[in-house]
Amino acid sequence: MSFSRPLTAKQVSLSLQRSLAGRHIRQLSSNCKLPQILSTTSHLFKKASKGPTKLKDGAPEQYSRKGKPNPAQAAAAAESPNDDPYNFTKFDESVKHAVESCKAEMANLKSFSGRPDPSVVENIIVTITQGKKDEVGAKEAKLKLSELAHVAPKGREFILTVNDESFVNNIKNTLLAQMSLNPQPVSPSTPNILKIPIPMATKESRQNTATLVQKAGQKFLDRIQHIRGAHFTHLEKLRKSGAARVDDIKKAEKKLQEKLDKTNKELKALVEKTKQDVLQS
Repeated sequence: MSFSRPLTAKQVSLSLQRSLAGRHIRQLSSNCKLPQILSTTSHLFKKASKGPTKLKDGAPEQYSRKGKPNPAQAAAAAESPNDDPYNFTKFDESVKHAVESCKAEMANLKSFSGRPDPSVVENIIVTITQGKKDEVGAKEAKLKLSELAHVAPKGREFILTVNDESFVNNIKNTLLAQMSLNPQPVSPSTPNILKIPIPMATKESRQNTATLVQKAGQKFLDRIQHIRGAHFTHLEKLRKSGAARVDDIKKAEKKLQEKLDKTNKELKALVEKTKQDVLQS
């Protein structure tokens, strides 16, 4: 009694192919000549066609079954915005976000100067929780204070008329945490109407605030420069890979510099105006 070794998966597959081929030959032998039989069955022994067949998980099928490039996929790749040197969508969105953040920080710094500007508190983001935090299904919404209350300056105070009394605690906690302001009810009978005292400014406090404004402005100018550097690196990759023409890359770099100069001019003007407002308050 002899024992044979277990067949490997490759050997089983080859044996099955030969068996099927032999059965097919016998069925056709009565009606077909040998060359025809070989032609009919030869595809069973052919190796897989050349060309990429192993793709990463989730990757698009770039090749057809015959190993040729998929025309639809090639067209989609050609239209990809990542290969378009004139596509500034990501750059513009990043710059817009940086400018808006700078404006918000400038407005917050104004509050230390004592100037009663409603925008100081109107743009503060307040988190409103619907339901208890520990409960399942509790939701949070982030809204500007101007969406939750009406803000009006009155002498050295801000008067907040809150739309819903349930928002009062959220607003008070936010103003106290972010701006060290402590709103108090105007009267016990109107808990939704709050007053915020504005501290008196001194010459020293104004100068200190102006210094903070300058530092904050430089921070955002540096951020814009970093965004520009990231996009410039992207253009360099397109140049080296040959994905875009050299002339198009040069024009895109010129356009990038124009956008940078315009944004820097806007931020510098904003910082300078804020400094003047602080010093003259």
